[in-house]
Amino acid sequence: MEELRVTNSDHWVHDSATVGARYRISLTTPLFPTEGPVPLLVILDGDTMLLTATEVARTISISTLGALGPVAMVGIMRDTESWPEYFSTRFRDFTPTEWTLPGPFARDNDLLRHGTGGADAFLTVVVDEITPQVRERVEIDLDRIGVCGWSLSGLFAVHAWTVRPDVFTDLVAISPSLWWGDECLLAAPLAPRPAGHHAAITAGEHEEGDPALVWPQRFANVEQRELAAMVRNAERFGGMAAASGADTHTVVFAGEHHTTVAPASLSRALVHLYG
Repeated sequence: MEELRVTNSDHWVHDSATVGARYRISLTTPLFPTEGPVPLLVILDGDTMLLTATEVARTISISTLGALGPVAMVGIMRDTESWPEYFSTRFRDFTPTEWTLPGPFARDNDLLRHGTGGADAFLTVVVDEITPQVRERVEIDLDRIGVCGWSLSGLFAVHAWTVRPDVFTDLVAISPSLWWGDECLLAAPLAPRPAGHHAAITAGEHEEGDPALVWPQRFANVEQRELAAMVRNAERFGGMAAASGADTHTVVFAGEHHTTVAPASLSRALVHLYG
């Protein structure tokens, strides 16, 4: 069977000595020639969101005759033997602090077998190892680099955008797991952001409220949903981002929940960032 080929794309593998892990890297660039450098959006959980984000951006740009500006996107995905193993490594790469899951999530501590609190090490991989490889392949506007993630990788995206404003001007945080570490990323106001910084923060309406409306049964336990506070925390961080001076768009999507909110979020976020 012939593999799927995406126009204007490149793929490679990166072995990181920093964290002792291998990552699959996929890069997509604008369909049509552009003059000068283009923005870059770094997409975590790349195998699950890069193609959607790329096609959304291309469709909107073509349909609007270029009203949505060109953007390059790089998807980053840890190379593991299985999906369960990948989900376990997410707790190490994407979390900013070491933590043991409390109370209603305690039975999930088996997923933490690779450890937690590795976000700063992974941030080094993204900024100092992978981004230079992207720049060898496409001319990037260094004043327009964004980071995008969902759930735990959304938590990482918030962390990266917060601690490295010198690198990341743009943020897409889709249903970010801001409950991690006793809501450590919500504990203090954000430092003022320079002009030209953007943030899009989203959640799904059914991540809180009636557990019967969740599909599938993720965060269906009332205690888990209360601790996670996905909607409230997204709105809270959106307010913090706006107060910092970033051009911020915060939205809670009606009828969506944790596992379905990403496609709608990508469409809205891309328009906010590059429209």
